[in-house]
Amino acid sequence: MVKRNDLLNRMARLAKKFGFEFSKTPDVNGAAHDKWYVGGEAVIVPRHNEINELTARSVLRSWEEMLDEAAKPEGEGE
Repeated sequence: MVKRNDLLNRMARLAKKFGFEFSKTPDVNGAAHDKWYVGGEAVIVPRHNEINELTARSVLRSWEEMLDEAAKPEGEGE
C-alpha cells in the first residue's frame, strides 16, 4: 500500500521534472476520487488514505505520459 500523500509527492516531483507546477489541490474534487489535468487529459487519484501499489503505479505511469506529451513542443509527436 502507498500513502496518498506519498503518491501526490511523487506526482509533484514528476511535474517539476517536466517543468510544470503542481498543486496538491486537485482540479476536480469527487466523492471517492480527484482529478488532476495536464494538457486536457486527466489522471484520476483515489481519495483513500492508502492506495493499492498497482493502482499507484498506474496513476504515476499515466501522469508521466501526460506530462511528457504536454512538455513536447507544438507539432512534435504527431
